[in-house]
Amino acid sequence: MLQLQAVAAAAEAAAAPEGAADSAAAAVAAAAAAAEGAAAAAAATAAAAVAAAAAAAAAAATAAAAAAAAAEGAAAAAAAAAAEQQQQQQQQQQQQQQQQQQQQQQQQQQQQQQQQQQQQQQQYLQQYLPAAGDIYDPAVPDSPAHSASSHQHQQQQQQQQQQQQQQQQQQQQQQQQQQQQQQKEQQQQQQQQQQQVQQQQRMQQQQQQQQQQQQQQQQQQQQQQQQQQQQEVQQWMEQQQQQPQAVQQQQPQQE
Repeated sequence: MLQLQAVAAAAEAAAAPEGAADSAAAAVAAAAAAAEGAAAAAAATAAAAVAAAAAAAAAAATAAAAAAAAAEGAAAAAAAAAAEQQQQQQQQQQQQQQQQQQQQQQQQQQQQQQQQQQQQQQQYLQQYLPAAGDIYDPAVPDSPAHSASSHQHQQQQQQQQQQQQQQQQQQQQQQQQQQQQQQKEQQQQQQQQQQQVQQQQRMQQQQQQQQQQQQQQQQQQQQQQQQQQQQEVQQWMEQQQQQPQAVQQQQPQQE
């Protein structure tokens, strides 16, 4: 009996280390599975972060390209409108110059006509001045004095009409000069507006470049953080893998 009890006790003592080893192995396996799950979750999180960063970068690039295209379109439209206005103004200036030349020619012609009329008047007076013995009474019809006075009256009326025409032409010239000044002022305003548009476009481009640089920096920082996280996960997994080996090394010593 005593021998049987001793054998049973020895068997129980031998079985106890085996049970402890089995429980330790199960714990190690559970820890390894948990580590793998955590590593997979961390990898999935890192991949999602990378995808989100890439999508944000693509959206930012698309928005920047759209803004640049809109700015270029606005600049092209402004330049085209300015070019059309300049062409119209140049045409108007040419027309005004032609009108001025025509008016000057008309004035010269009128002056020549006045000179001719004055010469004719002098010749007429010399021809029809009353001679000795003639009736010198402007009230008497067909008398030399009456003919001379009527001719002078007609010439005076013609001269008055010519003077009125000259005054009208001068007024037209003044109006044309005013229009030219207004056109010059409009051109200056258009040039200033174009310069302002160009400055705004430059500022927008600078802002877009700054935004792109900031986005690139943020992406680089995110990538660095993700790399650090991946390195930490790998280190943790290596540590978890080393723990079962240490347990296995301890088991033979306990046996």
